[in-house]
Amino acid sequence: MFARDRVGLLKCFAAKECVRQLRVSATRKNDSANQRPSTAANENNYIPMKAAQPQTTICNVCNATIIHKWQYCQFPRELDSTSFAELLPDIDTFIFDADGVLWLGETPIVGSPEFFEYLTKQNKQIIVLTNNSNRSRRALLAKMRTMGFAGTSEEDIVNPAAIIIEYLSSRGFQASGKIVYLIGSQGFREELDEARIKYFGCGPDPPDGTDIDQENLLDKDAFIYRIGLDDPAKEVGAVIVGFEKHFNCVKMMRAANFLQDENCLFLGTNEDETSPGPHPKTVIPDTGPILAAVKMAAGREPIVVGKPHAAAFHFICSKWGIRPHRTMMIGDRSNTDIIFGRRHGMRTTLVLSGVHSLEDVQRNQRAGLVDLLPDYYAPCLGSLVS
Repeated sequence: MFARDRVGLLKCFAAKECVRQLRVSATRKNDSANQRPSTAANENNYIPMKAAQPQTTICNVCNATIIHKWQYCQFPRELDSTSFAELLPDIDTFIFDADGVLWLGETPIVGSPEFFEYLTKQNKQIIVLTNNSNRSRRALLAKMRTMGFAGTSEEDIVNPAAIIIEYLSSRGFQASGKIVYLIGSQGFREELDEARIKYFGCGPDPPDGTDIDQENLLDKDAFIYRIGLDDPAKEVGAVIVGFEKHFNCVKMMRAANFLQDENCLFLGTNEDETSPGPHPKTVIPDTGPILAAVKMAAGREPIVVGKPHAAAFHFICSKWGIRPHRTMMIGDRSNTDIIFGRRHGMRTTLVLSGVHSLEDVQRNQRAGLVDLLPDYYAPCLGSLVS
């Protein structure tokens, strides 16, 4: 067995063991509860919340019908292959996060490709909605095909770059003569190139690797970098902030100064704090810390397009016309994937193969954070198929 396959197996087995341990814990708590008078507050499976009747709202942007029907802060139901098969006729569309759900790094999570194949045979619509713009949609599709995922095309993949480009195009950005200052990765550059949107800023700054502390100080005592703001500032119509491994004080200073123009758009890809990887104990910072630094320096709030924000939902509804109540969002993060599905009337499933665990779900339940609780959970996608 290849080492990369072992990583996926170990992650899946760890999630399954977590589920088993929590079942044992829940059984012990219930046995203990049976020895004392039972009250609603002592029930293990829910915390009473303010009762509410199901509410239906119509999105004023994309006209989607959103049904909100939660009354209790319930603990989610575990899905296996049998219960998932029973649920399947009620779902037309499946929206998947990518990192931590389909793969970890360059390793597919065990059973995920087979799950895609299963849904394809059931004629279900598959959409991959990722907050990651490090790769273009074309590159993501190539990665998926290499890993054995079937039933998807480039058009079925949505990343923040696609949403931002649609937003800029709707405002006539290409014809405005303005350019983008991009804090982002190669994948974002490729998307902008294809959309014929002019940009600059991606990559190391200074570009030649010069020591910024020695060669590029305008005032060595004041620590002001020579960043050449005057001419480009007249043309910058948008600052886009995504993940950038070369992010530094020079980039932050450029962005903050461009954003002093109130007509300059401020767009962020996502606010994920960290990214899942093959080594659970290693913290991998994501776009969130970078975006937070820029907005603090600029004194402005960005328009964020990634989950859980509404821009991604409007994009999907306008493109596919999904019915939220017959759509399931599957992800590994409560504060992006699950809350995104909950806010927009979808069913939600948390897989334990990525960032968040059942312990996180329990903490959210005890705190009464209803929007962070999924309807269902599973160790990984592979556990949902026989």
